[in-house]
Amino acid sequence: MGTLVEFLLIGIVACGAAAVVRSTTRRRAGRRSSELAESSAGKLPCRVSWQAGTGRKGFVYGKVVAGVGTDGELAFSRRWKDSVELPRSEWIHREESWRAGLVNLRYTAPGRGEVRILLSERDADTLEVLLRGGR
Repeated sequence: MGTLVEFLLIGIVACGAAAVVRSTTRRRAGRRSSELAESSAGKLPCRVSWQAGTGRKGFVYGKVVAGVGTDGELAFSRRWKDSVELPRSEWIHREESWRAGLVNLRYTAPGRGEVRILLSERDADTLEVLLRGGR
């Protein structure tokens, strides 16, 4: 009987923690999208796999920075490395990740290879619009 109560309490605490994390993620994503709408500049945390741009085969943690330069280009920035300009594309494939709350955006840049971006599903809509050339 005591073990059942302990499992029940652990389950309640876990559900509460998950609700807090989802709420925080939603609030942060809302703040980022409103910042992008107001100033056309902002940063979206993500992981990028793009060997031609990052020089590595696997995923690299960093941020997609919108509003870089005079034309409002997109760039991928990471710590201790120079930013890399992200190519835009009309054809972006959206796939659910095996990790809850994350989405893979995948597209091919002509002459620059395949770009895969793993980010929060709340930020994915915003980034899709930016990658297609919208503001």
